[in-house]
Amino acid sequence: MKAKAEPVEQEIKRLREAMKYSKDEERQALQKKLEETQERMPAPLPALFSVSNDAGKQSPIHILARGEYQKKGDRVGMRPLGVLVPEEMPEQPPSASDPRTSLAKWIVDPDNPLTARVLVNRIWHYHFGRGIVATPNDFGRRGARPSHPELLDYLANEFVSSGFRLKPMHRLILLSNTYRQSSERADAEAKKKDPENILLWKFNRRRLEAEEIRDAMLSVAGTLNLKMGGPSVIVPIDKELVNALYKPSQWAVTADPQEHSRRSIYLIVKRNLRLPFMEAFDAPDALVSCARRESSTHAPQALELLNGTFANSQAEALAARLEGEAGSDRARLVDLAYRSVSGRPPNPKEMRLALDFLRTQSMREFALAMFNLNAFLYVN
Repeated sequence: MKAKAEPVEQEIKRLREAMKYSKDEERQALQKKLEETQERMPAPLPALFSVSNDAGKQSPIHILARGEYQKKGDRVGMRPLGVLVPEEMPEQPPSASDPRTSLAKWIVDPDNPLTARVLVNRIWHYHFGRGIVATPNDFGRRGARPSHPELLDYLANEFVSSGFRLKPMHRLILLSNTYRQSSERADAEAKKKDPENILLWKFNRRRLEAEEIRDAMLSVAGTLNLKMGGPSVIVPIDKELVNALYKPSQWAVTADPQEHSRRSIYLIVKRNLRLPFMEAFDAPDALVSCARRESSTHAPQALELLNGTFANSQAEALAARLEGEAGSDRARLVDLAYRSVSGRPPNPKEMRLALDFLRTQSMREFALAMFNLNAFLYVN
């Protein structure tokens, strides 16, 4: 296996090195040759990874005199941060052979007051756009107080009782009356008392996140590649962005075009380059920790959905799919489009407007308009 892969790896390395100093015309030829060479790379052998404690390589921890590494004092054991545990919790002896196992057991201990609360708060935050504790990265004194402390305790207890299983927690929240409320509820008195809807008298309208929008467009258009696993996918982007990288050769586009339609979870994430589509819809900066995504509304989002390369390519695919399934029956085509994009049939007004639109505009333009519907982009 190694003997087969080594010459291919050397050729790939040589081509990438040559691309660093080549001009645009040469770089295109080298890129094509690189893609052909990558296709010759033999598939990796199946591998199984595991983690274990190696007591023989455990680094001793000492008290350092005045913080100087060379002035080691007495050896000390291990213990979680003092602010996270009761004062009476003892530290492990310096000779403990499996400190990582002890740490893991402490984290998932049913009596640990933090783990379950932090996890269920993040689940709640995912579904409602705001956690019961509005600062999911900070459960300390500087963080926000819980809006519903009894609810947080109840959910944490249910989570522990179910064996820290996530699916029962999602089911419990999604079947609740609170989650099943409409965001369009009109209650003047409630709005006056709680304008920010912290007490959840209605559902908070939520825009899909960047990855959800991309995956939904691929799914509706019928182009989503459902392949599981494998290496990260590098999709094509503007040359100006690639050339701005310290090493442009690092952005070697995945050779197989079918891979470019994989789910967004498989797209490569580089700290110094965000995909324009993802950035427009508030995908976080990989350079910093992100406890809560922002949800903004600005002009580049409309430009991406109307003029962007990705949006237009998926609109063409959606148009072809609709025409293939509905044929020349425009009313059936509009009905299928609305059911695919919004999960419901069009009302009479929407049907009339869509049929009028199709009399003068192309199917691709209609499909593009469907991707821009609030019913597609927002959860109500």
